[in-house]
Amino acid sequence: MEIIKRVNTTNPLSFVDEVRTSVRSDVGKQLTYKKTQTTTAKKHNRSRKERILANPDVKRWYDNLARGSPITAEVRLRRLDKFCKLHDLTPAQLSELAMKDLRAVTDLLEDHITWMEEKNYAPGYIEDVIKSVKSWLRHFDVEIKRKLKVTNPDFTPTLQNERVPNAEEISEIFNRATLRSSVSISLMSKAGLRPEVMGNYNGTDGLCLKDLPDIVIHQGVVKCISTPSRIIVRREISKARHQYFTFCTQSATKKLVAYLNDRLASGEPLHGDSPIIAPDYKYKTHRGKNQNKSFLPTSQICKEIRNTFRPRFQWRPYVLRAYYRTQLIIAEAQGKTSHSFASFWFGHKGDMSARYSTNKGILPESLIKEMRESFQRSEKLLDQELSHEDPTLKQKEELSDTIQKATPQELGKMLEMFQTMNIGKINQVRE
Repeated sequence: MEIIKRVNTTNPLSFVDEVRTSVRSDVGKQLTYKKTQTTTAKKHNRSRKERILANPDVKRWYDNLARGSPITAEVRLRRLDKFCKLHDLTPAQLSELAMKDLRAVTDLLEDHITWMEEKNYAPGYIEDVIKSVKSWLRHFDVEIKRKLKVTNPDFTPTLQNERVPNAEEISEIFNRATLRSSVSISLMSKAGLRPEVMGNYNGTDGLCLKDLPDIVIHQGVVKCISTPSRIIVRREISKARHQYFTFCTQSATKKLVAYLNDRLASGEPLHGDSPIIAPDYKYKTHRGKNQNKSFLPTSQICKEIRNTFRPRFQWRPYVLRAYYRTQLIIAEAQGKTSHSFASFWFGHKGDMSARYSTNKGILPESLIKEMRESFQRSEKLLDQELSHEDPTLKQKEELSDTIQKATPQELGKMLEMFQTMNIGKINQVRE
């Protein structure tokens, strides 16, 4: 069929075989001027940290520190940046000046110490600034030979009036806490864990479900099969870079089990690599650079504990670990545990004798059993707030635990006993 071509037709659809590209006119679509379209991409505002690390020397120094401790690297970078900003220098200019005139840089540091002391900065903070600058200069093989002194270097003004909470205050803290924060508080005050163990600095690692061998998931419910439950602190999340374990009291274990069951009921799948302290499963937004990270960073864990304290208490979160150690010292004095055991649970490597006993990779079962029994004897001191509870409620809990652990034969005997007691009461009423 012959193709009919028309220009500016009013009804092009009446022709079936019309080639529209050859029929349509572009009259009125031609522009009389050259159209230029400019697209501006959204610029990413670099943070001050990113701008500093753009210098390859600073990046190399930072990465070297981070291999030892990411927190140390982060803090020293901030200290160096602030020092340079106060003196209108860049880190590169500071290093160049040190290589040309070491005495001038040493005088600059000494004057900086004097200025900070006049501003009433804490001695520990002043020493940390000087350490950071010295570390940066050592990166260029420049050593400050002059001994720079700080007044009262061991004085800690923020800790001067801090005390360990008592039983009533610990009980009030738990009453103020949310489900997740109560677990964090329990792991610090009842098991002696550092906050970095629950979630490291950048939220990439932390305490997992596989690190608690006594906590299992049976028929869709989290249960504890042995008390006190054991917590294994892996080498990767240990501050002293050694693997150890500690125990968790019965009250802390109950809070942990309730928290994990709540996450299961919310639809979160739990497995061996699941974090013990996790970000909210339902709300994954507003996490910034922690997006897609399974663990809660240390700063967020501490912030949550601090918010639980405020405004009632002005303590630091670390006071909970001090509470744990204080109660174990009392347990040592009462002969309930030994100093070696308490230091081991606290995450310390101990003395030379501990190197040949508790600081082995795998401990014998007999020693683990003795440690468990020793911790059980000290458990009452760690769960001090429970002594203020109603004794009737405690008896009901003990009876409930007995019924749950009883065999069918024992349950039958208990039922017969209860029936006999009820018949006796009915006869007394009739009489």
